[in-house]
Amino acid sequence: MAPSGVSSFVAALGLALLAPACGLTPPILNGGAAVTMDGISVAVLRQSCSETVQPKQPGNDLVEAIVEVQVTNPTATPLAIRRDGFRLGAADGSAIRTSTWFASDPLTVGAGQSQTFALRFMSRGGLSCWKEMELRAAPAITRGTASLKIGSVRFTPSHALPGYGTQTAH
Repeated sequence: MAPSGVSSFVAALGLALLAPACGLTPPILNGGAAVTMDGISVAVLRQSCSETVQPKQPGNDLVEAIVEVQVTNPTATPLAIRRDGFRLGAADGSAIRTSTWFASDPLTVGAGQSQTFALRFMSRGGLSCWKEMELRAAPAITRGTASLKIGSVRFTPSHALPGYGTQTAH
């Protein structure tokens, strides 16, 4: 049996090598925040995207995208966020619903505050880690009972390193 110091070192080294695969990074291209007339903004800060290619089923690749979103509220009125209202638009025109756990539980962004959270999207076909995506927030953010009218955030995801998330299924 290896001494505990060696085991700890091996475990720490393994975690350090795997960290880049799990981490979020800024998109390659980011269209910038979507902003309302009164300054409320939605921005994509970081993301990760992995794609499993299905060679026997062209166009049916499994894509998982995780998007870190920041909502900033400079107004005097709190906002409610329903994460299940966000959609991730794909290059083919489809709009993918979030598969984030507890996405139906609302979040609150207080007056003069910001809130950062992650959204997870998965799809077979539609999304591609190699094409532009569009985070659509319009029905997801409300002030009182009214949904905010806010544009989308366009971005092109950065890609996982070979062997880290881009796989071929057999």
